[in-house]
Amino acid sequence: MRKPDYRTVANDHNTNAEESNAVVDSVMEAPEPVFRIDAEGVVRYANEAASDLLRTFSPGLGSDLPTDWLTSIRKLAPNGDERAELSVGERIFDICVSARTDSGWVTVHAHDVTHHKVAALDAQRLAHLDVLTGLPTRSVFQDQLAQVLAVARRSNRLAAVLVIGLDDFKFINETQGHASGDVLLQMTAERLSRCLRATDIVARLGGDEFAIIQPEPAGAEGIDQLARRLNAALRAPVSTENGEILPAASIGIAVFPDDAEDADELLHHADIALDRCKAEGGDDHRFFIAEMNAEVQRRHVLEHDLRLAIDQEKLQVHYQPKLDLSTGRITGMEALVRWIDPVHGFVSPAEFIPIAETSRLIIPLGDWVLREACRRTKQWNDAGLGPLKVAVNLSAVQFRNGTLLDDLRAALAETKLAPELLELEITETAAMDNAEQASAVFAGIAELGISLAIDDFGTGYSSLSYLKNFPVQRIKIDKAFVDDIGQTAKGGAIARAVTTLGQSFDMAVTAEGVETAEQMAFLHGVACQEVQGYFVSKPLPVDSFEEFMQTFDPSPFRPAPDQASFDWNTQRRKWQRGLLGEFEAFA
Repeated sequence: MRKPDYRTVANDHNTNAEESNAVVDSVMEAPEPVFRIDAEGVVRYANEAASDLLRTFSPGLGSDLPTDWLTSIRKLAPNGDERAELSVGERIFDICVSARTDSGWVTVHAHDVTHHKVAALDAQRLAHLDVLTGLPTRSVFQDQLAQVLAVARRSNRLAAVLVIGLDDFKFINETQGHASGDVLLQMTAERLSRCLRATDIVARLGGDEFAIIQPEPAGAEGIDQLARRLNAALRAPVSTENGEILPAASIGIAVFPDDAEDADELLHHADIALDRCKAEGGDDHRFFIAEMNAEVQRRHVLEHDLRLAIDQEKLQVHYQPKLDLSTGRITGMEALVRWIDPVHGFVSPAEFIPIAETSRLIIPLGDWVLREACRRTKQWNDAGLGPLKVAVNLSAVQFRNGTLLDDLRAALAETKLAPELLELEITETAAMDNAEQASAVFAGIAELGISLAIDDFGTGYSSLSYLKNFPVQRIKIDKAFVDDIGQTAKGGAIARAVTTLGQSFDMAVTAEGVETAEQMAFLHGVACQEVQGYFVSKPLPVDSFEEFMQTFDPSPFRPAPDQASFDWNTQRRKWQRGLLGEFEAFA
């Protein structure tokens, strides 16, 4: 039997032929679905578009509409702004109604909004996905983490959060360009996704930081195995148009409910573990422990109190004498900042200097140390304690600061210290972080008449190019290499090599951390020019340094003029006798 056609006009005793023809003409002309239903919900008229639509769910003219359609239509006010959204298969329609007739019939207008709805859903989906990697964003990740934790809480199960940060990503961006950095981020997203189970969730939190939710992990061992897979996957080389990248990543891990019971705290603790992993060298993973959180809180307190101490100039500068081995005289000193706080007591520089660097407090702190050291050196030289040359450490943050040269000019002008009496010490790593910028800064420092020293030589990049191309006057042998002297058959080999290297470049060489007569003898034997360390003196506060200089006897440090008949054992005893009193006085 032929399927009924909605475009047929039904014979109904409530309408006459004229009314029927008028309605047919009207609905047939509409491009979108228009149909009329009676008071009982039976379809009486339909145009061509409505005929195609309605036959998908109703047998034909004179049939009832589906219940959900009829219910929605009856709720709409005629000639009003009210609308209903109804679907037919994958198509979505916006429905409104016209005025009822005396017999209770209403005309229904349907507008196909499928395209707009799909576009809106796509836009909504894209708003929650990272454009570069296609991964969920931080907001989506946090919502999903809250849901996972709710399930884990009800079922008394574990859940783990792993936060992944790429190591040296800033350096990669700077050296290979942001396009290469984007390729690395995309590859990281792909590699992370390939390492996961179907139930695991990965997102990009921002920058070079990603995060993973691992619902119901197989205990700490299962989490550890996942982290190891991730570390291994992220070490694979990445090829870009600008060359090959050898990436690595640090991973911080926090576990529900042991480390935290809510999503924000769990993610925060994973971040803390990530920071610890990066601080310990990266390319690995670390689990959060409560001690880490305590350490973070202490860092926040120290940063706050350090800021106050800098503003109020409550820190001190101590000075460690530097001994010229050829004359046995003190020719200079290194300025070292010390913090003795009323609440915290003595705070080690190894603890507060990194805090100052990460918070950029190192810039006002370093400027204060510079001016204080220059002022004190000027006073001591004017008082006849010299000639003394002061060495001041320059952090990588200070070195990259655009106002460095102006700060140096201001310090010299303010204190009236001759520039040749100031030496700046910078590490190899800071010097080579941006060789082009370093070259310009070094040239500016040299123009001011200030000398430069490379601190901790041999522990950083150890690139000899800067010794040739940069205006460096001194290299300092790191304490670790001095400690090797006399310890093994090859002990002191690096100290000897560095001294020879310095001589070949016509640079002075200073050995740091000298603590024994044996080290002194060795360094003198290889013609190292200068030493500093506890064997000569520890860093001293201002008054103690002045007393030290006024009472210092160079004779125990002065080698015999006849080196052929020189007895090193006798010299060691002289040094030891000469220094005993100093250690007791300044301990």
